[in-house]
Amino acid sequence: MLSDSKRPENRSSTRRLDESGVRPGFETEGEDLIWERFKTGSETALTYVYRNYSNQLFNYGIQFTKDRGLLKDCIQDLFEELITRREKLSSTTSIKFYLMKAFRNRLVKAIRKNKRREESESKCSEEGFRVAVSAEVRLINSQLDEAKKKLLEEKLNQLPPLQREALILYFYEGLKYQQIAELLGIKTKSSRELVYRAIKSLGDLIEPHKDQMMSLAGVISIMKSLL
Repeated sequence: MLSDSKRPENRSSTRRLDESGVRPGFETEGEDLIWERFKTGSETALTYVYRNYSNQLFNYGIQFTKDRGLLKDCIQDLFEELITRREKLSSTTSIKFYLMKAFRNRLVKAIRKNKRREESESKCSEEGFRVAVSAEVRLINSQLDEAKKKLLEEKLNQLPPLQREALILYFYEGLKYQQIAELLGIKTKSSRELVYRAIKSLGDLIEPHKDQMMSLAGVISIMKSLL
């Protein structure tokens, strides 16, 4: 079992997390306290953060690129940097948002560096973000068969790129408008409008199919009710 007295200083530290049987037991502690424990050198806190958020980062990143190797490298590099700089990290009350913001920036830069996207950062994120309803991402916990999921995925990917990402961040990742704005580099008001426009556009795209796919119209109604 990992002990709090040892502080990982190299890449193998995070790799060992997948192999350990540590169950930190931080369930009753706030994320701000867990993060502070991580910053002060707790390997138990590091294990907790890695186990709880690495898969979420991967599922978010898969919308930008299908290069799983690149995604794993970015996640590994991110945690390595966090470990190295942990004493200088700022405080947070949302570990998930903190990691998502850092990971998104790192991933976009990695895609550009590897020449998988040759546009600017904004263009890269726009071109690369693709919704995969039937794979890692499920926007709404609804009972859709594969045909309906495929149609929903098709219509989602017809939305403007930032609208697609805003929907995923709001409904799937559970981020607030202010967090979405910070992540996308826009104003809070703009992030709210972005989500509203995305839902309206998605409803318009599904409208011609609602007679055959009534459950998809139901998904749009659920999304509107959650705003």
